[in-house]
Amino acid sequence: MVQDGLATLENSSFEYFDPAIFKSSKIDWLYDWGQTNIAANEEFPFYVMQWNGGGIGNLASAVSSQKSTVVLGFNEPDNAGQANMSPADAASLWKQYIQPLKAQGVKLVTPAVTNGGSGLAWMDQFFGNCTGCTADAVAIHWYGGWTGDLEPFVESFEKYNKPIWLTEFGLSWNAGADSYQEFLPLALDYLDNNANVEKYAFFGAFYSGGAEDMINANGTLNALGQIYVS
Repeated sequence: MVQDGLATLENSSFEYFDPAIFKSSKIDWLYDWGQTNIAANEEFPFYVMQWNGGGIGNLASAVSSQKSTVVLGFNEPDNAGQANMSPADAASLWKQYIQPLKAQGVKLVTPAVTNGGSGLAWMDQFFGNCTGCTADAVAIHWYGGWTGDLEPFVESFEKYNKPIWLTEFGLSWNAGADSYQEFLPLALDYLDNNANVEKYAFFGAFYSGGAEDMINANGTLNALGQIYVS
């Protein structure tokens, strides 16, 4: 069964709310792109992410203190505006800091690459450099025009014979609310019925005033949020 997750954060652009408003049998996990859970409660299991190489020496202690059973690898290393890491550098850090956590029973999820054009090649090179590494699942991010673009992108990562985690997805940034409300049910139907997709998290579980928000300004679920939990 595919398990929905929550991608939530809080900064000057995104307002965070208690994830308990998403309580549903479909929602099973939460992450916030960091090592520390910003949630005020433990409504959902929290998964630590190692965003880039910064602070990676604290990863093991963060996993322990946050009781995280999963480590999510680097965030969009193929994107110059995000982690921006070479496959060789990412593999080196993985071997030193992430791979040892496997012996503690932690599930390890690869760096999350994008559909920007170089993600699949980056992942190939990462696995080529990361000899002896264990990855329990492959993480990807997708933003685009419609589900017809999402499906072949997801399926291109099936070649690794590992469960796929789509840890960010959504429409292009100029999409309106009507487009999102048409898109999300179709995307969820595809993901829920793809046996190779193990987990996914829609972007996002926050309020920013954008069409991708699943939360109203008053902290209640909006129409998009209701679709996600139903």
